[in-house]
Amino acid sequence: MQGPHWARGSIGQFGAPRSGGRTHEGYDVVAPCRTPLVSAATGRVRRSGFDPVLYGNYLLIHGQGERRSYFYAHLRRPAALSRGERVWAGQRVGAVGDTGNARTVGCHLHFEIHLNGHPIDPEPALRRWDPYS
Repeated sequence: MQGPHWARGSIGQFGAPRSGGRTHEGYDVVAPCRTPLVSAATGRVRRSGFDPVLYGNYLLIHGQGERRSYFYAHLRRPAALSRGERVWAGQRVGAVGDTGNARTVGCHLHFEIHLNGHPIDPEPALRRWDPYS
C-alpha cells in the first residue's frame, strides 16, 4: 500500500470469528479510499471480478515460482488487469475502496495469502514488507 494505513484491529485479524461459523481468512488494512495498492509479488493474474456479497472488486495474483497466491478485496474499481497478465512486485494493481461488505465498515483492503490453496496468516508478511504497518 502506498499511503497512510493502519490495522483494523482484532476484528480484521486472520482467524477472527465471522457469522455462520466462518473465520476471517485474511487481514484488513484500513486506509483512505483511493490509496494506491501494489502487487506483493511478481506473478500472473489468476482471477479478477466482482462479488457483491463479500469481496466487492477483487484480484487474485499467483506468485511466480511460488506456491502462494495473493488476494486483494474491496478494490475501489474493477482491476484493470486480465487473467494471465503478468504483474511485477511493486506494480500498481488498484486502489483501496469500500466495495462488497466493506460498504458497511468503510474503506480498507482485505488481503489474503494462500499457500497451496489454503489460507495462511498474512500479517507477518505484511509487517516484513511494510515498516509502517
